[in-house]
Order: sequence, then C-alpha cells, then structure tokens
Amino acid sequence: MRRLIFILLSIVLVTESSAKGLKVMGGLNLSRYSGTINGENVWKLRTGFAIGVGYEIAFSSHIAIEINEFYIQKGSREEYREDGLYNYTINYALNEISVPILLKVRLRADSSPYILAGGELSFILSHKYIIEEGLEIGLIRPDAKSAYYGLVFGCGFDWEIGSISPFIEARYQLSLTNILEVEPPSYRPRAIVFLIGLKL
Repeated sequence: MRRLIFILLSIVLVTESSAKGLKVMGGLNLSRYSGTINGENVWKLRTGFAIGVGYEIAFSSHIAIEINEFYIQKGSREEYREDGLYNYTINYALNEISVPILLKVRLRADSSPYILAGGELSFILSHKYIIEEGLEIGLIRPDAKSAYYGLVFGCGFDWEIGSISPFIEARYQLSLTNILEVEPPSYRPRAIVFLIGLKL
C-alpha cells in the first residue's frame, strides 16, 4: 500500500511538471523523539537530510495549497549514563517518505515572506538502532508502526525572478503518533527542517 501511494503521488507530481508550480527542494533536518524518563529528557538531536518535490496550487496571489513528497532521514539519539558517567549512545535511524499537505499564505503578491500550516502522512521505510560503542546494529521490533501522521508548521521567503522562484524555508514537524508502543519513553518524531529550492 505504501509503495502504491508513493507511485501514484510521483506520477501526479511529474505530470504537472510542465506547469508553473512544480517545486524541487532539499536541505538539512534536526530531529529527535519526544518523552522523558523520571522527568529527564533522554532524547538528543540527530541530523539528517531531506530531498523532495512538490506542487503548489494557487487560488489567488496570496493563498495556495501545497502538496509535497519527501525522502527524509529522521530519528534520535539516546544517551545512557550511570552515576553521572558517560557509557554509550544509541542512534535511532528513521528513514521515511513524508507527504505533507499544507496551506500557504503569502504576505505579498510578488517576492514575499509566507507561512505554512497543515498535516503530513509519513510512511516508514526503515527504522533501526546503532549502538556506537561496539557498532552493534539492530532492527526495531516488528510491532512498530509502518506509518504515522502529524502536524507541520513553517515559514519561508520566495523571490520572483523571471520564470523561476528560488526560496528558503524552515518547517517544524510534530508527530501525533507514538511509532513504537514502549513506555517510557515516547517515540514520537519531531523535526526542524531547513530547505532551499526552486519553484519552476
């Protein structure tokens, strides 16, 4: 089912490529899971990259709907300590296809700052952990979620330069789903994504 949705979205985005509104973008993200153990935040930031395409459907010079499709690396780091001493770190590597659907509001009709808000549906391609000390690698339990949904908020700026529009953007992605039902802590992905791209 995940592959079918991915293929259908790819076909839709590619067939719209001849019209102004196609977007290509990529960038860096900082992600971690949410949750605490005994009041202490055990999750640390993990870096990854994101690359994707999208299509913007404009209803006016100020309002548009944007549909994206990303390959994005998320995850988190978890540090284990005993008696205040460093022991080892576990890296959780979460690779996924993310499909955000967003409302875009531009403040001006030409080159302009803008804000974004909406939701996303993410399909997990792989989820594994890596223990740094000794480089042990393992797969997450088979009862982990294969997909999850969440909220997306963002802002950016685009420049109208002839037939293309370069842009910069920052997004905050917040999962509403615990992708691994183990308590504590919570495995809800959160990410700050920094993007640069072109609207063609």
